[in-house]
Amino acid sequence: MSTPAPITPIRPDQPARQSDAIMQRLIERRATIKADQEILAGELEAIDGQLIELLGGEVGTHEIAGTKVEIREYSRTDYAALEKKYPAAEYPQLYTTKASLNQDVVKRQFAPAALDAFKVRGKKSVVVK
Repeated sequence: MSTPAPITPIRPDQPARQSDAIMQRLIERRATIKADQEILAGELEAIDGQLIELLGGEVGTHEIAGTKVEIREYSRTDYAALEKKYPAAEYPQLYTTKASLNQDVVKRQFAPAALDAFKVRGKKSVVVK
């Protein structure tokens, strides 16, 4: 990581040349931060992947050396799959007038467990508290 540069606020009463120099420094610092951010994001993603692997991919909270590490898995309902399984011609009550699934009605008509088969699993994430 690079050494942070001092940030000097721009004042309107400063001469244009000094203001240009300040803006140039800010632009250079911003570019450095963005580059560092990409490197750190990649490293963080790699660490999270290793933690998920070492913890067996088990979703939940894990205690490691006095630190709680939580592995989460997000999901969402795959409404396109629901539309295929429950077509508008046979289940008009689930659809709006434009022949698409009415998600609010689907949620009321089906038990949450019945919708689990239509969940699309997302990427696992790590939360460190």
